[in-house]
Amino acid sequence: MRVRLDGVERGEKTVALSFEGAALAAYPGETVAAAMIAAGEWRFRSTRGGEDRGPFCGMGVCGDCLVEIDGVLKRACLEPVRDGADIRRARPKARAPRGADAAAPDHRETAADLLVIGAGPAGLMAAKTAAEAGLQVLVVDERAKAGGQYFKQPGSGFGVDEARLDKQFREGRALFRDTEAAGVTFLFDGTVWGIFGPGDVAVATPEASYRIAAKKLILAPGAYERSAPFPGWTMPGVITTGAAQTLLRSAQVSPGRRALVAGNGPLNIQLARELTRAGVDVVAVVETAAAPGIGDVGQVAAMAAAAPGLMREGLGHVAALRLAGVPMIYRSAVVRAEGEGRVRRAAIAPIDADGRQAGPETWHDVDALCLGYGFLPQSELARSLGCAHDYDPVRKALTVRREDNGATSVDGVYVVGDGGGLGGARVALSQGFLAGADAAAALDRPVDGAALAASRRALNRHRRFQNALWTLYAAPVITDQLAKDDTLICRCEEVSRGRLAESIEEGNSGPGAFKQATRAGMGRCQGRYCAGVIAEMRNRGAAPAERDDRQHFAPRAPFKPVPIRQIAKSD
Repeated sequence: MRVRLDGVERGEKTVALSFEGAALAAYPGETVAAAMIAAGEWRFRSTRGGEDRGPFCGMGVCGDCLVEIDGVLKRACLEPVRDGADIRRARPKARAPRGADAAAPDHRETAADLLVIGAGPAGLMAAKTAAEAGLQVLVVDERAKAGGQYFKQPGSGFGVDEARLDKQFREGRALFRDTEAAGVTFLFDGTVWGIFGPGDVAVATPEASYRIAAKKLILAPGAYERSAPFPGWTMPGVITTGAAQTLLRSAQVSPGRRALVAGNGPLNIQLARELTRAGVDVVAVVETAAAPGIGDVGQVAAMAAAAPGLMREGLGHVAALRLAGVPMIYRSAVVRAEGEGRVRRAAIAPIDADGRQAGPETWHDVDALCLGYGFLPQSELARSLGCAHDYDPVRKALTVRREDNGATSVDGVYVVGDGGGLGGARVALSQGFLAGADAAAALDRPVDGAALAASRRALNRHRRFQNALWTLYAAPVITDQLAKDDTLICRCEEVSRGRLAESIEEGNSGPGAFKQATRAGMGRCQGRYCAGVIAEMRNRGAAPAERDDRQHFAPRAPFKPVPIRQIAKSD
């Protein structure tokens, strides 16, 4: 399953692992998840209900890639390989983890003028701008490298020939170098598990437990892919488009030899092209939007005027797929997946304007199913601080109420990039610059006015591009329309659509009562993949004005699973 990308080379030296007692070879720079998938192993953990699970999100959100490494539970998609590691499937059990890292970590306190959470495009640009203006800036990110989901970089063990890298790789590397050169301090492998005020943030790393005080706070957590449950969507081999792209771009590992890409939006087309270029047989790209026609000429022209470079890239992806013979199937969705141990077959079918199946199923043999039905902002940090949110009735998602510079209803707190509302990497970069500049100005370090004006113009231009793009890709938002009564909606706690519907009929309309009655949202992902679907089920028919963040599960620390010893060490 290992492939090669231009400009990225893995070394000759391998790392020896064992999985369930069998030898497994990996390469430095790979994650445990990439090494296991490269060896054809997709069954990472088993659930209380007896189901096999494997990686789904690829970014540390879902928890389905959980494995036991040297006796300690770890998320395999974030854990780098190390020589001699003993890896076991995570199984339901009562005993506590054991292992060398079970000792209590150091407790450290630190401070900065500006704390930025998230090292993607928005976070890096905000940090760079503020640091160049003279602020002391600290950036925390959960991954081992900067770049986020858009600028994701090869693992640390890979050799890189920058002249041969693609434009996206090069741009991300240049932004990180410039941010580092500006004097920004980075804290990688840092899980933000609690925010107790704009200037009081708790972070856990493998080495230490931190409490960070800052005068200003910029949240740039990014987004994660929306779930669109259907029968079979939890089986190993069914992953998000972002997870597949992370495997490919960060580890040079393909999720399969015969893949189907489905969902809504241009990221699916980009992934399909990258997979095809790497030698993967892409069965089809299945798109929920209608096929573009003569009526879309205005949107295409608007996109070309706002961002001609991005337009050329998109057309290049489409042309390459056509040349490779990859079919594009419109106004359709994956409605069922089957397989033993991992996905082996997937059914697609037409959908109607409400996102419901509207025609017969067509089956395809696959060994990887990559799904990208749009994104949801990671809003738990902003919500926990009390930042005002609004309900977007088009995308059926919560968005932060914020200014162009990311300023929120809470003084000193900014939310930039897709973590506050979806806009893409170019909007995120402009917003990051404006937020970093505003934070610097508030601390008496003003930024050049001409640069601010240029960034505002760029922000408006890229917003015009995004508006035209998503008008072109307008499609029904799929929540539970394709699920059956026995389809799991809550992956973590294994709660089916039928059980959720029963709870609604029983009168559990409030999110707290609903959670207590069903356990939905109480698992490792803390409702990130089920809360939106459940909110739509509970509030179906309600007017947008009646929808706000109170209709969702309330975020509480710890936001993500961390060892309790790290919480106990905090004051």
